[in-house]
Amino acid sequence: MKRVLSACLEQTFKFETEDESKIYIDRLSRKIAKCKVVDRRVEPDKTVTVKIIRDYNGHPLGNYLD
Repeated sequence: MKRVLSACLEQTFKFETEDESKIYIDRLSRKIAKCKVVDRRVEPDKTVTVKIIRDYNGHPLGNYLD
């Protein structure tokens, strides 16, 4: 039998404003206990790109957040 020991989901989002990105991350942090912002960049066109790592289907994250 196989078991998932750890799993994570890496997502990259593009937001129109910095405020919009902060609101999303705040909401995500409230809903999902385990998430981490890996990278946040303001692009030349003033959009914000955010890369996060979060848990996947409630599986343990192992050392992904270290």
